Amino acid sequence: MTVCPKCNKKIPFYHIGQLCPHCKVNIRFYSFDKDFYHDAKKAELSLAKINIFIAHLKANYIGSKLAIIRLFAMILPAVSLLVPFAYANISQPFFNYKFDLSALGVFNAFSDGTLNYIFTMTSGGPDRTAFLALLLAIACFAAVALFAALVLLLTILSIINIKKMPKVLCFLSIFGIIATAVALVMCLRFPRVAGQADGVILSGGISFGYILTFVSFTVTFIINALLSKKGLNIVYKEGDLERKEIAAKVKKGEIRIDDLPQPIVETKETRLIDEEIKTQQELYRKKEKESFVQGGGGDEKA
Repeated sequence: MTVCPKCNKKIPFYHIGQLCPHCKVNIRFYSFDKDFYHDAKKAELSLAKINIFIAHLKANYIGSKLAIIRLFAMILPAVSLLVPFAYANISQPFFNYKFDLSALGVFNAFSDGTLNYIFTMTSGGPDRTAFLALLLAIACFAAVALFAALVLLLTILSIINIKKMPKVLCFLSIFGIIATAVALVMCLRFPRVAGQADGVILSGGISFGYILTFVSFTVTFIINALLSKKGLNIVYKEGDLERKEIAAKVKKGEIRIDDLPQPIVETKETRLIDEEIKTQQELYRKKEKESFVQGGGGDEKA
């Protein structure tokens, strides 16, 4: 059962009319003006939140040259991993395999079972130490790939916290540089250990992919450090920040939304709307008056 908004008496479920069976008030249009202004105020506060989010979105991704450059720079560490850090040759009778320590090389090694073979060879044999050194280099390369992926992901999700995220990305870039340096040391160590091993199955050498990765992480660090220092160029619409503060007070119960004026915050935009409404009202009254005069004049002549 519903309740009449005026007399607060229960309305039977079988009553289908618009009028209250007790006080005869039109239930649908009762307090229409009050509800209309209430909803208009809620819409004004909600729209302010949306406008602020859009302003943050624009500033974070395309609000400045640095923000745009960061969008392109975020993929550099991941792309640089396509170039090999090192390579390894596995030579056996009737079998010869070259393994590149790169993103694509590691993926192919995982797909075709080469990584399982490397794990197996670390359990024993004359080339055990060489395969352990190779496995350690792969693990360090995987750490570099992890930091590259985090830089890419958190740059995309930086809208979550546009003020703190540049600092987080700076730290991730530093960790990426450190991980790249450790991976380089392991890649340099691997061929030396392979050359000193008793077996002749495994050999390898260093490549130049680490240079690109160093540069990529350095670029992302510099860009995010500048963004952290200069800040983002956020352009808010007039009145939106004030509306946001009011909305927070309404949510906490410090202010009742019905006690607020309409519009809640007067801006240039709202003043233009009010002026347009007044203009249209004056035009309507003028036409109504002219129509009345013309109608009255006709009656007098008659």
